[in-house]
Amino acid sequence: LKDEKGNRIVVPAGFKIVEGATTVDKGIVIEDVTELGTKGSQFVWIPVGTIIKSDGTTATITLGRYDFDSTTGVESTYLGDFVEEDSSQASTLKKLGNTIAKNITNFKNSVATNGGYYIGRYEARTATVRNAAGNALTQITEKGTENVYNYVTQLQAAQLSQNMYNSDKFTSDLMNSYAWDTATVFIQNCGTNAKYSRQNSLNKALAQTGTTTDMQCNIYDMASNVLEWTTETSRDSSKACVYRGGSCNGSGYYTSYRNNNPTSYSDVSFGFRPLLYVNV
Repeated sequence: LKDEKGNRIVVPAGFKIVEGATTVDKGIVIEDVTELGTKGSQFVWIPVGTIIKSDGTTATITLGRYDFDSTTGVESTYLGDFVEEDSSQASTLKKLGNTIAKNITNFKNSVATNGGYYIGRYEARTATVRNAAGNALTQITEKGTENVYNYVTQLQAAQLSQNMYNSDKFTSDLMNSYAWDTATVFIQNCGTNAKYSRQNSLNKALAQTGTTTDMQCNIYDMASNVLEWTTETSRDSSKACVYRGGSCNGSGYYTSYRNNNPTSYSDVSFGFRPLLYVNV
C-alpha cells in the first residue's frame, strides 16, 4: 500500500491498518485480525529510506546500529563491544548462552526489499499479571489494555517473541539492535523530540498498561516503564544478554541505553518488545 504522500507500506497477511495516522512519519499502525490468541495486537511501521513527511519535507532513515550523542542526540555508527550475531554465519560468541536473532541477514534483506519493518506498539503484554520470576509463561500480545510482560529472562523473551507467529509470509522475533536503533532514528526525525535517544523515563512507577505520556509516532514507552531485552550479544561470558531503553526504576536509563546481564536474570523492571518483518 501507499500512504497519502506515496510512501510504501507492506502489510503482513492477517493484519489491517488501524485508523489514525495517514502518513508513515506519524506512525502507521497495523492490527492482528486473526482468531488466535494474538488478535488485537498492534505494530508500528518503521520506514527505512527516504520518506516524504506529512508537511512535505523529507527524511532519510538508514538501517543501522548507532551511538547517539549525549548532548545533541545525533546518531553515529555504533563503536561499542556488543555484537549482533547472525545465525547463518560462524561465530564463537554463540556459545555464551543468550538467544540471538532468528536470522539477521533475512531481517536486513526484508528491510531492503520492503522499505521497512514493524515493532510492537507497546512493550510485550499478557492477559495475566506477572509478579514473580517463577510465573508460568503465557501468550504474549501487543494489546495496550493488557499487562506488561515483565519478570522474564532474555531467553524467555526471545522464545515468546520468536514463537508469537508461525507464518511463511512474515517472521516475528525479539527486537534486535538494528531494529531498536533505527526506530530511534525514525522517532528523532519524525516525532516531537529530536533528542528522544536521550529521553529518561517519563513515569516513575511501573504502569501495568503502559503510560500515556511517552508516545512518539504511535510507539509507546521506548524511554519509559521497563527495560527491554534484545538479541544483541555482550562479549562478557557471564553477562551475555543485552537490554535497552529507559526504566521507571532508575534515572540513569534512557532510550538508547544499552547494558548487559546474565542469562538467568529477570525482575519487575525487565520486559521486551517483539518485531515483525515480511519475508522475501
